[in-house]
Amino acid sequence: MTLFSAAHQEYRAELRRLVEERLLPHADDWERRAELPRSAFEELGRAGVFGKHLPVACGGEGLDFAYNLILAEELPRSRMLGLTLSMMAQAQFFTPLLADLGSEEQKREFLRPAIRGEKIGALAVTEPAGGSDVVRACQTTASDEGDYWLVSGEKKYITNGPIADFIVALVRTRPENATTSFSLLIIPTDTPGFRVRENMRKLGLHTSPTGWLEMDRCRIPKALTVGKPNLGFFYAGTRLIEERLVAAACGVATAGMVLDLTIDFLRHRRIYDRPLSEMQAVRHKIVETAAELEMARRFVYSLAETYRDGKVEAKEICMAKFQVVDVVHRVVERCLQLHGGAGFLEDNWLSRVYRDMRVLSVGGGASEMMKDLVAGYLRL
Repeated sequence: MTLFSAAHQEYRAELRRLVEERLLPHADDWERRAELPRSAFEELGRAGVFGKHLPVACGGEGLDFAYNLILAEELPRSRMLGLTLSMMAQAQFFTPLLADLGSEEQKREFLRPAIRGEKIGALAVTEPAGGSDVVRACQTTASDEGDYWLVSGEKKYITNGPIADFIVALVRTRPENATTSFSLLIIPTDTPGFRVRENMRKLGLHTSPTGWLEMDRCRIPKALTVGKPNLGFFYAGTRLIEERLVAAACGVATAGMVLDLTIDFLRHRRIYDRPLSEMQAVRHKIVETAAELEMARRFVYSLAETYRDGKVEAKEICMAKFQVVDVVHRVVERCLQLHGGAGFLEDNWLSRVYRDMRVLSVGGGASEMMKDLVAGYLRL
């Protein structure tokens, strides 16, 4: 495959060193305290990771999509999948929207500081009443007040919401249940009427803050509308395809780390005076697992290559979102089983992975939703 060039691999090596030297040493402490310091964003911002694939004109480097994929594959080496999600949200969820659609003022005030890691942003779409069915679920309204929007409503399950300096929120600007009834607005979190209702506790991803946000008659200048009014549904939808593809790649890379860790464990763990890795039943299970994972990786890479070249294979990416994630879950579960009692310990990174990876079949569109979308593509 030609997805990664020598330049890509050089960047991968640099990024891996940064993650292992600057982030990995904090993993146990940040996980235990369930926090993500702003210094982590600043560290990666100084390294330029948030803008690799964004245009030079808005503070990025203008490089191809594969650099973003490498970021998703290397951040899990921090052994904090929560941090991985939060940093990918900064790099991928809202920054491309502002780069493509934002005004020069919006780019200066919000995008460029976000690329540098000086400001933290969040994309806010999901609400307490629902997520995937945006047309009916979105109840946050923005009423027209001349030069301003008056925004009221709630957003829930918002990655980085509790620590964000601003959010890019999908709001209803027309009463009809239609795809042309929504707009994207930048809402600074120091706006009067905005508050974090809850920093939500989760099963896993403890180093990724997740917010329940409230807006009570927040007065937002129309100059903070992203792109054209009433087209926000389409703008937000363009990010979901890439999010799903990158999530699959991140899952495969993490499962690969888990498999490598397990192979090393089996070589040193002994039973009946020989390593577990020499037991035929164990060897065959590892080989089967490695084969499944390799097939998943090649599927994701083939999709990533065509996506990089401008071809969006939405049906296949939806397939990857549920099928590859199923493989990832099986790999992690098998590896946990092969660790025996050691895999059940709280301080074992593998137990954190087992817990954290569960989100892959939910975030970015649940697996069941992906199957319905594929059914539609197949005209079922």
